[in-house]
Amino acid sequence: MHEEYLKELLGQTRELLMRAKLIDCKMENNDDGQLEAVQALFENRQRAIDRLAGAINAKGFSWTPADREKIAELKVLELDLQPLVTGLHEAFGNQLKRIGQSKKMSMKYIGAYQNMGAGGSFIDKRK
Repeated sequence: MHEEYLKELLGQTRELLMRAKLIDCKMENNDDGQLEAVQALFENRQRAIDRLAGAINAKGFSWTPADREKIAELKVLELDLQPLVTGLHEAFGNQLKRIGQSKKMSMKYIGAYQNMGAGGSFIDKRK
């Protein structure tokens, strides 16, 4: 049973790495649905990890030599995947920060012209 989960995890990690490499750090350059697909892969991969963790906690569990080869490949893939995920996380954070800043700036102008006189007249309110 754990062999299936390990194989599934390895396949999902390969696909995740492939798709993560295709994502541009400038979020506006990515296709619609591309980021959602990567997010779905992360969620599916986490479920596979949870299933594998449950299987290896069973009594009498031991890794086979084939399992150890897959684990070694997973480690290599993880080393390649980690910098990509970190870069995506930073890019998302930067984009959210820019959105927040532009929202603040636009809020400063809301209502700035609300109290303007009608018909081109100007009333000086200085005392």
